[in-house]
Amino acid sequence: MAYTLDETDIKILQLLQDDARLELKQIADRVHKSTSPVHERIRKLKDMGYIKRYVAILDREKIGMPVLVIAQVTLSTHTKTALNNFVEQVNQLPEVQLCLHLSGAADFILHVSVPDTPAYYNFLMDKLCEMQYVVNVRTSFVLKECKIYSPFPL
Repeated sequence: MAYTLDETDIKILQLLQDDARLELKQIADRVHKSTSPVHERIRKLKDMGYIKRYVAILDREKIGMPVLVIAQVTLSTHTKTALNNFVEQVNQLPEVQLCLHLSGAADFILHVSVPDTPAYYNFLMDKLCEMQYVVNVRTSFVLKECKIYSPFPL
């Protein structure tokens, strides 16, 4: 049986999307409930997979990774083995912040964060292009991030 989010669940999710550091009491106050039922709702939302994880969004410049690169990757074959192999390898690369499997001209889009362009060149030559099945990589350097994170409208 599918679970339907009610108004309180939606408000809790909106609050957590805006600031996952909110204390339980703060959330409870804002949804006009006591802490115990709010705690139970949050646990339920986690268990049901509505909340995947909590993260801090860091400033890439301040941590020494100011260059953001979008790499469009094409594989030589589209077998399940090839796709799974690529994903497993990419998941081991700390430079890759996001990997999306696509339909269309490119098979994958990667968001890659590096300190500078020589570091991206080394990543490209020594890691990405050395992967089995990779036949083409189209690179775009991000000039400006205009929207970094947006909560889901609920």
